Amino acid sequence: MTIAPSGAIFLCMYKVEWKDTAGRGCVEEVKDLSTALAFATDLGIPVTINGNGIELVGTFGSAGIENGRLPNGDPYTWYKRRRP
Repeated sequence: MTIAPSGAIFLCMYKVEWKDTAGRGCVEEVKDLSTALAFATDLGIPVTINGNGIELVGTFGSAGIENGRLPNGDPYTWYKRRRP
């Protein structure tokens, strides 16, 4: 919810837009940005999030290390050498 300087109250909705496997445009409206990000993360595909004057584009979610592997499957190694 946003309160304008005039005192008017606006309900901020966010739209998550993506294309399905057949290339058809899909839209899901959610109540806030955190819900939109969670929904986009669950989809795991490129999306556009619009709302409250912002637009976010990308594939959302954690691209971290799991079980010693990078997201692309390569092993994660960290070598750090001290220099005198």
